[in-house]
Amino acid sequence: MECLELALPPLPHLMTVGRYKPVQDTKHFKRTFPLYDIILVKQGAYYMKEEATSYAIQEHGLLVLEPDKPHVGSGATPAGTELYYVHLMHPAPLRTLTAEDIPWSLLAPSPSYDDLDAGNQRMYLPKFGQLDLTEVFPLLDRMIELKSQFSLENQLQLQALAASFFVLLQRALRSRTLSPSQRLSEQLIAYLYASSDRPFRLDDLSEQFHFHTDYLSKCLKKHTGLTPLQYANRIKVEKAKSLLQQTELPLKEIVAQLGVADYNYFLRLFRKHTGGSPAKYRQTSRHQG
Repeated sequence: MECLELALPPLPHLMTVGRYKPVQDTKHFKRTFPLYDIILVKQGAYYMKEEATSYAIQEHGLLVLEPDKPHVGSGATPAGTELYYVHLMHPAPLRTLTAEDIPWSLLAPSPSYDDLDAGNQRMYLPKFGQLDLTEVFPLLDRMIELKSQFSLENQLQLQALAASFFVLLQRALRSRTLSPSQRLSEQLIAYLYASSDRPFRLDDLSEQFHFHTDYLSKCLKKHTGLTPLQYANRIKVEKAKSLLQQTELPLKEIVAQLGVADYNYFLRLFRKHTGGSPAKYRQTSRHQG
């Protein structure tokens, strides 16, 4: 399944949402639209052509028409068709990629001391295909209800629900396309978080998941860019940052809580990840707060 990669921030801005029951044998008119137009078919079918590509959107299917690409109806609508449409304002996609190539497990950027860098965040929309839209349709009905009761207060709620709409689409996309190695990678990550208060041992992973350590390392590296040890260290550093900022615990006690036996090793590790010492981080983060 092809997917569109969108840059964040900002989130796509909802312009309008609606429900439509086209008359039998009608076709969508031809236009070039400056917005994203997402068509979701609840029942029946709908036929569209974007540039030179034709799409047959079946029940529980969707198509994302991209801004500034000409589109037109490509076939007669059958009786009983019901669909939703969502119009969004956002820059053009960064790229199109297959769902299998989406780096779901890739770590988000670690916040800087001053929290001024949002990093290169991404969201993904399925371009075309069928997904489990069971939760999506009721959400769209709620959005349409709010839109019909136009008020200033409702506008903020609509944008918040639009964000939930993106989450549901991305979740449905992810659940359908997650490969076995991605699933194993996420299980590894969950285990590393759950065991982050203990010393890291690669053999523990092998015993837990019944795979050779080389395969486990290769799998996690493929989907996150990090080895299990590197990922475990990243978790420990992030936990240390939180404890330094939110508690008065001495650093040695924090290091002990993270299951690190070598205090000096952790100091070097923390400096490598943050560019400074734990004491500097505690002082700087509290000053920024």
